[in-house]
Amino acid sequence: MKFNNLSHEEKLETQKEVLKCMEIVGGRNHFLGMIENIKEATNHPLLNKTGKLHYSNGTISWGKQIFKEKIFALKNMFIQHQDDNILTITNEKLSKEISNCLKTMGKLEFIIETKEGNEFTFVPFKTINDKNVETTPLFQIIFFDSINNTKRIIDYK
Repeated sequence: MKFNNLSHEEKLETQKEVLKCMEIVGGRNHFLGMIENIKEATNHPLLNKTGKLHYSNGTISWGKQIFKEKIFALKNMFIQHQDDNILTITNEKLSKEISNCLKTMGKLEFIIETKEGNEFTFVPFKTINDKNVETTPLFQIIFFDSINNTKRIIDYK
């Protein structure tokens, strides 16, 4: 998802999803703090063997370890691939890595649990049809986007 390339309606829909998560997490400061904790980690948080990430106001869990190759493949995809449909990747090596990533992570569910007991669930990928699979905006925003891009999405009018 390249936020600047989205239509006005798609930007508002993405913002609505982020604001919903932000409200459950405890507001703007807690949401941005959670993302900053993810960015400050020495290793990418998805590499945790426990399948959990503890941040100052709660926990994000996803149930199993994700290996380094999958994280690198996702990062490369976000950098190199312009289309939302990740099945249209033309780089053969990256396409194979992302295909393996879909098999590994396709059924995962990420659960954000706050210390107050609130819970928000999201998946990393959404299947549009047999030939179209996209990463979900929240997965990209929380684990891969810059904090400045996240603020731009939150403040979009």
